[in-house]
Amino acid sequence: MQQELIFSDDLSLQSVFLALLKSFELNAQILKNCSSGSKFTKTQNEFGDEQLEADVLCEKNIILELSKTTHVSHYASEETPEMKLISETGQYIVTFDPLDGSSIIGTNFTVGTIVGIWKSDDKLLIGQQGKDLISSICCLYGSRTTAFIYNVKESKVYEYTLFDTHGLNWQLSKDDIQIKKKGKLFAPGNIRCTNDYPAYKELLDYWISNGYTLRYTGGMAPDICQIFIKGEGIFTSFGTQKHPAKLRYLYETAPLAFLIEKAGGLSTNGKESILNLYVNSYTEKTELAVGSQDEINYLLSIWNKHGLN
Repeated sequence: MQQELIFSDDLSLQSVFLALLKSFELNAQILKNCSSGSKFTKTQNEFGDEQLEADVLCEKNIILELSKTTHVSHYASEETPEMKLISETGQYIVTFDPLDGSSIIGTNFTVGTIVGIWKSDDKLLIGQQGKDLISSICCLYGSRTTAFIYNVKESKVYEYTLFDTHGLNWQLSKDDIQIKKKGKLFAPGNIRCTNDYPAYKELLDYWISNGYTLRYTGGMAPDICQIFIKGEGIFTSFGTQKHPAKLRYLYETAPLAFLIEKAGGLSTNGKESILNLYVNSYTEKTELAVGSQDEINYLLSIWNKHGLN
């Protein structure tokens, strides 16, 4: 039975949520029929990443559904990191990574779509902070299709699952997600940089020597969203000059940090909350740690000891 899903009492914002859910349904169908991870398009995005057909198709689905609402003024995506006009009367800006983890599609690992919803403004987000987000979403495409959404009406993070019973329909599957202060699950990204990053190496050694559980796929979307399901843990991705951080602020780190903090966790770039950072361009990258409060605070204590914050 189809549940009535209400994300906001504002009908214009509600329509944006519903449009995004529809695009996720379309993306799930594309990925189900994606042989060996899809084909390369022989093109690169602005960040130098080779694009798969699935990247391009998923982006098109999102743009198409957003354009139907007339309530989105502009969008920018990881594949097209510049502001594109949709509707001159739109009240919202949507930033998104249409397919996070496309490099692991071929292994049939879970991948995802990451979305941030912002209030439209004359400067098109320049000068805004992550904490100015209205809402954010992370949809996972795996053995199930699920979406973690900050429900504006309820001021809580919920998980919704896509069911295929008498037609596709979304149902609430986990409500009021809360992240515990302490967690012993870790997902360390870009650990090849630890030889040149003593603080990160010390943190990794701490997790291993204290019996933490490693849960890492190489896909940021599922590696972070497992924190919502398990209710604990930490995800990290730091970099050096030789092995730099590659996470994009508008399309990845800000929306995911927003979800984590709304569920009671913390985020940091090693110095301050990700949500305190300002948007200075549409191609900014950041380091990132998100998760249980005690785990983030312990990380910051190590960074402080090494004079990094």
